[in-house]
Amino acid sequence: MDNSLFHMNAFLRKKILFLIAMACCLGHLCSQTKAQRKAFIKDSTYIVRVKLVRPQFRVDNRNIFIKNQVLTINGLDAGVLLKDKLRLTLGYYWLNKKLSEYNKTIGDIRYEREINLKYVSLNSEFIYKNTRFFSLGMPLEIGLGGNTLRYVDSTGMQGPGGKSGFLVITDFGLSVTFKPIRWIGLKGVVGYRKTVFNQVKDFDFDGLFTSIGLNLDIREVVKDVQMFRLKKKYRKNSNSVETAVDLITD
Repeated sequence: MDNSLFHMNAFLRKKILFLIAMACCLGHLCSQTKAQRKAFIKDSTYIVRVKLVRPQFRVDNRNIFIKNQVLTINGLDAGVLLKDKLRLTLGYYWLNKKLSEYNKTIGDIRYEREINLKYVSLNSEFIYKNTRFFSLGMPLEIGLGGNTLRYVDSTGMQGPGGKSGFLVITDFGLSVTFKPIRWIGLKGVVGYRKTVFNQVKDFDFDGLFTSIGLNLDIREVVKDVQMFRLKKKYRKNSNSVETAVDLITD
């Protein structure tokens, strides 16, 4: 009887020691989890903080209307977005197109009029409405460059009447940007273009224009990469693909 009681007491002591050890482990894990959660919140808050300056990049295509012809001006711009309200960028645009409405015949030779336009622009845009998927803005731009008008025949030989000169143009209008992903957006603009000065006196670019472009917010790309690494570090999600999809579509 005494021997059985001794074995029972030893068994109970082992069970108690085991339970104490388990409680200590759980307490340590709980404390570690709280510390990790606190560190994750601190690090993620730092990453998503509002920044004064956000780098911007855009690929742009603008349609202008000259008589019955649509001309496409291609361009790029890069710069910064200040406090999510004011976009300031420097752009470069170019156009090389034949003007079908200005053809003429001299003698027996038919000439087509060709325009070549290149200019740099200072672009600004006030963002007055900005949500997760849409933003509305008012762009105002001024461009300085040169344009060349010349007549060419079917062989590419230049005919009489060519002109070149300096020009200043300005654009203003309304824009809307759709952002299916936070760091990339499809941007549309409708506005009016005014020729302030053009040394080629018999031609101007006045009139309505439309624009479709691709807008890239580099700051959002950097932020998503940093958050992806942070989540992997704290093992918030063990599936890399799922983590990436959550960040992109958030």
